[in-house]
Amino acid sequence: MDEKDALRISREIAKNVRKVIAAMPLKERSKDIGMGKDGTPTKAADKVAEEAALEILKREKVTVVTEESGVVGDGDIFVALDPLDGTFNATRGVPVYSVSLCFSESDKLKDAFFGYVYNLATGDEYYADSTGSYRNGERIRVSNESSLYCNAIIYYPNKTYPFKRMRIFGSAATELCFFADGSFDCFLDIRPGKMLRIYDAAAGIFIAERAGGKVTEIDGSSLGNKKFDMQERLNIVAANEKLHAKLLELVR
Repeated sequence: MDEKDALRISREIAKNVRKVIAAMPLKERSKDIGMGKDGTPTKAADKVAEEAALEILKREKVTVVTEESGVVGDGDIFVALDPLDGTFNATRGVPVYSVSLCFSESDKLKDAFFGYVYNLATGDEYYADSTGSYRNGERIRVSNESSLYCNAIIYYPNKTYPFKRMRIFGSAATELCFFADGSFDCFLDIRPGKMLRIYDAAAGIFIAERAGGKVTEIDGSSLGNKKFDMQERLNIVAANEKLHAKLLELVR
């Protein structure tokens, strides 16, 4: 499988997931139907989205790590899948929820070769391959803001920060793309206990890095050895090179 195959597969999945979610009334989306492999309640919307994605991925020789079903398949290509990132938003009609896929040649993030995020509410498509990162087919780059007086997405503010604006949208995959395209200057998830899971963020991290961003743990260490595994959790500091160093000092 190469990056062209991954784009084709991702687009097919996005189309399929968007179709089933759009057909589901809001009151049906929010119903609890069990517990996912990640240990959190599964909403009806999560289940139908995952089924729509796996219907396509099961045709391929891949190993999928996904929120509700855990590990599916045993192929040489690993896929970190979040079929519905931003479930709360999806169940209430807030238009920030996405399907997210990251393809890797191993079970580690450092071997990723393609990332894809599709906002199921708006139809905005983000992806990254060896040539760079794109939003709706146009090349994107992170902002060049070097001041801490900037526009930040941060989970969660635990003190007074010098940012110009702080926002939370409830979909890490989408928010990392907002950083990648320069809409926001940085993305931070500094929650104690590392609440962010690999399938939430892998595609967004890959897209952000290919757009010129620096994305690390809060101690500045690389995310490259993070595994496509149900147990893998992380914190994130993402910004351009100049701003990143200042953010590390700020959150330590």
